[in-house]
Amino acid sequence: MPGRLQGKVALITGAGSGIGAACAVAFAREGARIAAADLELESAAQTARQITDSGGDALALAGDVSKRKDAESLVAATVARLGRVDVLVNSAGVSPRAAPREWDFEQVWDWVMAVNLKGTVLVSKFAADRMVGQGSGSIVNLSSIYGLVGRPGHMGIPLDPYVHSKGGVSLLTMNLANHLAKKGVRVNALCPAFVYTNLTKSLTDDPQARKMLEDLQPMGRLGRPEEVAAAALFLASDEASFITGVCLPVDGGYTSQ
Repeated sequence: MPGRLQGKVALITGAGSGIGAACAVAFAREGARIAAADLELESAAQTARQITDSGGDALALAGDVSKRKDAESLVAATVARLGRVDVLVNSAGVSPRAAPREWDFEQVWDWVMAVNLKGTVLVSKFAADRMVGQGSGSIVNLSSIYGLVGRPGHMGIPLDPYVHSKGGVSLLTMNLANHLAKKGVRVNALCPAFVYTNLTKSLTDDPQARKMLEDLQPMGRLGRPEEVAAAALFLASDEASFITGVCLPVDGGYTSQ
């Protein structure tokens, strides 16, 4: 039986770990050829090797999504080596917790916005241009629960750039969806709650912080990258052919409170 993405080519940013890596593996399992992109080539290559070792087809690409030239090159390299781009997953992202300690709030804000929001804009623009030319395509953005609601005061910081960046991704998703709907390109976003990834490791490694996060979730636990990837697979596939402009929570009920 053919896979749900049989014959498709998927470019996935942030594919070196976490949700991006889980999407790459899940999409490959369903028949997609994968362009795994990450800031560090070796991180992308690890994911690509995992796919090829299982009999799939994948290549590794390196680039900084916040740089226009790199974003354009990621899309161009995917098309040059795999022939087209049918699916884009914008999973590359950073947390202010990973910023250098010596940076002030403005430097942190600029960095997070550049990667999370501008990076999503840039890669989406160049991928959408190709998809419009093909007459079809699906873009899946990674927003967050904090692209739908504010972060609680006891968890965040004033002027929290993560919240601002993900709110921008949510509205970008709706805006792009409206502009591209009649051109055969669907654009949706996933809004995960806290998931076990490198972005949350500093929190989940601390038993007290992890317990606090678990208590925020109606389901009483954190998510797994594979659970978010399953939702991404649905939105990327033809099963979601009448769905565009949606920001889908994958959050254990967090935003239902």
